[in-house]
Amino acid sequence: MVIYRPGVENIPLRNVNNSCPALVIVYDLNNNDAPIVEHRIDYSNPEDRKWLGRITFFAMTNHCSVETMALVDAEAEQIKAKEGA
Repeated sequence: MVIYRPGVENIPLRNVNNSCPALVIVYDLNNNDAPIVEHRIDYSNPEDRKWLGRITFFAMTNHCSVETMALVDAEAEQIKAKEGA
């Protein structure tokens, strides 16, 4: 388990990240948390970060929730779900 300490997100990166693939899912909180948007982004891409900011603002002003996770973790969850089915 990862332990979060306040301020750890402000520590400069040791190495430059050339790629940071992520999965973004937007859920409708008024409709049983139904997913309404699923989008893959590369967080190291400035345009993708801008899109994430815009979709987050949309979600916050429209009773929605935004989930972001590393793409490798999202794919691992899908594999676990298929194995358990």
